[in-house]
Formats: sequence, structure tokens, C-alpha cells
Amino acid sequence: MVGLVSKVRSYTVAEPSGTNVLLDPSFPYREELLQFIWEQRLFDPLNLTSADGEPVDVLKPGRLHKNTGPDLVDAQVRIGGQHWAGNVEVHVRSSEWYAHAHEKDPAYNNVVLHVVYEHDMEVRTHAGVRVPAVELKDRIPFGRLETFKELMHAQAWVPCAPQFGQVAHDRFPIWLERVLIERLERKCAEVEALHDRLKGDAMETFWHVLARGFGFKVNAEPFGMLAEALPLRVLLKYRDDPERTEALLFGQAGLLRIDFLDQYPRLLQEEHRALSALHGLSPAPLAAWQFGRLRPPNFPTVRLAQLARLIARSDGGFSDLTGSDDPATLLRFLRVEADGYWLTHHGFDRSGTPGPKRLGMGSAQGLIINAIVPYLFAMGRILGRDELGERAMLLLERLPAEQNSIVQGWAALGVQVDTAARSQALIELKNIYCGQRRCLSCVIGTDLLKRNAFSTKAQKSLEGGG
Repeated sequence: MVGLVSKVRSYTVAEPSGTNVLLDPSFPYREELLQFIWEQRLFDPLNLTSADGEPVDVLKPGRLHKNTGPDLVDAQVRIGGQHWAGNVEVHVRSSEWYAHAHEKDPAYNNVVLHVVYEHDMEVRTHAGVRVPAVELKDRIPFGRLETFKELMHAQAWVPCAPQFGQVAHDRFPIWLERVLIERLERKCAEVEALHDRLKGDAMETFWHVLARGFGFKVNAEPFGMLAEALPLRVLLKYRDDPERTEALLFGQAGLLRIDFLDQYPRLLQEEHRALSALHGLSPAPLAAWQFGRLRPPNFPTVRLAQLARLIARSDGGFSDLTGSDDPATLLRFLRVEADGYWLTHHGFDRSGTPGPKRLGMGSAQGLIINAIVPYLFAMGRILGRDELGERAMLLLERLPAEQNSIVQGWAALGVQVDTAARSQALIELKNIYCGQRRCLSCVIGTDLLKRNAFSTKAQKSLEGGG
């Protein structure tokens, strides 16, 4: 154990036989990892020298950026006593400079240091200037490389699950707030693009967002196509007439194109035929709708009937849905019931268990989270009204957490999930970070890499544990 401690303190790289993660061609995260190690100074800086033997002091390693050009900008280094300010380029081998054709790109003329895992040749810029290099191969504790490799190849629910208990979780809440904002901004961008396409019509934009929300995951696209095929101004003309409202929704959804046995769908067909001729409407394609593997209460026919009741209940401007930060008020408004023909049917000519088809509590909460909140957040940015974004955040903080497999997975790791704001952040973390193994962009993964100079495997190897 004393030997292990001394190795950790001195940053000695004592790689087990056959272990060379960064030079393993089957390991696809080499340059990304090396960039992170350099930016975070996770290498031995003692007596650092260039490939020419000049002493190198890293004053500022630079900061990573996602644009084209050198990997890190705003770096400052002292080489042989000379102070340099500029950019840093990172490669596994020096020769990759030419493989990537940097010598032909003037954008790399301001590179003051070439950071490589293995220095195999001298390189020059487009201006013909030789770029000093620093080799890190013998300066990175191999445990960090092994830890990252374990994260990349882990078969756990999330890559860090086996080590999750080792992480200092004090930064986790702040990180989740940032991830939540990223999720809202991503959804906001979709609403903004829709708003632009609809020529700045706020009500029409909400109609499209609300319609897609009623499709939930399975039928979001068909509901979106319905919104495209049925302008809100036409729909609102008939919101006081339940039959015509349903005729427009079902007809423009393409669900009235077959011969029916029941009288009610035949009546809707007649109404739709007259209304579509009057307003010049063309239905959306029927084939898009999905019924398979759905429980009858979730059939799109039931959802359309519920949407018709919501349109009839609205004030014509949707202020009932966009003007409140009280989830209870919105839930009472959203939990509409499809009645009439739908008391005994889940689809046309398909009778079912008698009873009202009321929008469930989970579905109503989902509409607030996935339709109303993104719309408010986006319109707050579009109109420059901060109170709309604040209303969206309050709704997420006041709603209970969603119940799904992702939330359950995080709860199993000991993460508290008490609000919709927290569950939304954890969904984003799982899908966008864990699912894509973006561990170097996550506070959990970076914390593990900073802590683990020696991974569990590496420690066992050094201690003779195999």
C-alpha cells in the first residue's frame, strides 16, 4: 500500500502490460480525452519540457471551444523563458497535424503549442513556422485513462452507475439546473422555429404545440400533421358546436375516409364534407396514425375527442392554458371528458366498456410539461417577457415528478426526484449525456476522472490483485 501511495503522489505512470488506451485504435475517444486532460491540468506538470528540451510553464492551458480551428483558445505558456499567448492544438500523435491538413490552414498559424500523447515528428504551420510540442505519454496517471475507458464501455444503466456513490454530490443540484435549462432551450428552439414558420402567429403556434402534445410520443407527428391541415382560425369558428368541431378534427386527421356502420361517424363525414368544401381544406394522410400497442383509452380517436372538448372549453385565445402558474388550475382545465358517442366507444364502429373517457392526471401533467412550459419559455424569449419564462419554471417546480423508467433508474441510484423540474433534468441527463456517453461534459464523469488517478482495475493490478 505504501508503494501505491508513493506512485500516486509522484504521478508515476506504471502501465500494466498491454495497456495503452490512447494508442489503442479500437478506442474512439482518444483526442477528446486528451483535450480534457490538458484543459483540466490532469497531468504531471513537474519539469515539463518541449520535445526540444526547452522548459515549459503552463500559465493558462486555454479553453475548449466547439467551432472550427484549434482545439483550445486563449492559452498562455512560457517556453524557454519566452511568454507566448495563442491557441493550442491537441493530437494523439504529432503526425496527425498533417493527416488533418492543418499545415494548409491559416487558422492554425496562431498555435503556440502542440500537445500530443506521443511525439513522432516535427510540424509546421501554413506560414512555415515550426510548432513546439509537448508530449504527455509519461505524464498521465494510467488510472485516469482506465477510468474513462471503463465509462465508455460500461454496460450499466448509466456509465457511471458502479462508481456513482463515490462522487461528491454537492455540485449535482447546480448541474441539474443547467441541464434543465439546456432541455428547455432545445425545446424552445423548436417552438421558435415553428413560430417563425407560422409568420409570428402566437395563437397558431400554440395550437400546433398543443396538438403535438395530445399525440404524446406515439402520435405526436400525426397530430402535428393535423395542425398543419386545420388552421386554428377555422377550428375556432365552430368551437361552440361539438359535432362540427369533431367533424373538422377527425376529418382533417384523415379518419373519416372509410365506410362506417354507425350513424355518428356517418354524420361527421357529412359535416366534414361540407366544411372542407367551404374552407378549402385537404385532410392529412390516414396512414400516419398509430393504434398498435396502445391501450384503448389512449387511442388517437379518444385523444381527438378529448381535444375537441378542450377546444370547446377554451376562450378562443388559450389564455386559460397560458395565463396561470398554478398547476392545479391548469389540471382542472385540461382534464376534459369525451362524452356522447365516446361513452361507449374507443373508435368508430368499435364499442368498448361504457364510461366517460377522461384525460388522465399523468397525461394532463405531461401536456403542461411538454407543451405549455416550452411554449411559455419560447414566447418569453421571443417577446422579451421574462415573466413568461418564470411562469414556465414555476410550473415545473410546482408539478410532481414524472413517473417513468428513467426517473425510477435515477431513484435506484439514490437521486431524489421530487418535482417535474428535477425529473425533466434527469431525463435530459440520461438521454443527451449518459445515452451518448458525454461523460467529459458531465460533472459526474469529470469528478470521477479528477479523483481517480488510479481506477479500481488499476489499483488491483498494482496491488497484485489481478
